[in-house]
Amino acid sequence: MRVSLLVSALVAALAFAVPAVARSGQAAVPPGTFRSWKPGDGRVAWISGGVRIAIEPAPCAKPPQTEGCRYDPENNQPLVTVRAPGLPVYRALGDDQSSFYRVAVVRFERGDARPGVVIENQSGGSAGNVREQLLIPRGRAFRQVWLPGELQGELPRRLRDLSGDGRIDFVLGDGRFAFAFGCNACTPRPAVVLTVRHGRAIDVSRAPAYAAVFRRDLPLFRRRCFDRQEGYRNGSCAAYVATAARLGRYAAAWRQMLRHYNRKGIDLWQDCTVPPAQWGRDGCPAGKHTHYATFPQSLAAFLRKTGYIR
Repeated sequence: MRVSLLVSALVAALAFAVPAVARSGQAAVPPGTFRSWKPGDGRVAWISGGVRIAIEPAPCAKPPQTEGCRYDPENNQPLVTVRAPGLPVYRALGDDQSSFYRVAVVRFERGDARPGVVIENQSGGSAGNVREQLLIPRGRAFRQVWLPGELQGELPRRLRDLSGDGRIDFVLGDGRFAFAFGCNACTPRPAVVLTVRHGRAIDVSRAPAYAAVFRRDLPLFRRRCFDRQEGYRNGSCAAYVATAARLGRYAAAWRQMLRHYNRKGIDLWQDCTVPPAQWGRDGCPAGKHTHYATFPQSLAAFLRKTGYIR
């Protein structure tokens, strides 16, 4: 009789010890860790850091109709539903031009009373364009912002504070380098570092606290730039000089680039002399391009245009 009572008590205690997540049938994902999703997965739900996340294809019944709605069985645009304790249910639509998505629950800043959400919208393709959508807690609601810039690549599976200031940091590639000095695969992307301060998403690539990010990439870019067996090395030379500029080593890197770049390279970035508001359907109007004659001329203008040098 005593054994039976003891077993019953143990079972009851274990029932209370099992997390509510398990009893509800929803998976648990550690805070700051991405969960991947694609439209073919249908509706998926999980809990992370006390926040309930659900993601599913957005209904196709209402315009605008995306490509997924027109050509595939389901919408490629996701609908993300966030249920955070003490807050009204929040719903956000992801990017309608992407194909793959990742979602993470994270505290953006040390002082945040509640977690926020990162939605990574990946377009796929050779360029690897990505849009980072942030749901930042403010009062009794969320505010939606996007990381600035033309970004490419993918965030690591787990987001971290790289500088030690209590803020989550985002490291991606600078998509402005795509096709600028040759084929897409010929030009590495220098890193871009972004973070959230006081609810605003900002570029902090120039901050000395993130120098380790650029020191990590510099040797690879330098090696590829100096490789005379590589005919399309000028894209690597562009990434090398840009990354060195982030570390305050622009002058030395420029001198080395002048000794190693491919003088026969014909892929030169050309600027447009009129603002985008005056562009036509095919981009910059005919006759409105610059005409840089050499790679160093083109690269210097490009680095000034993109803010790497002044």
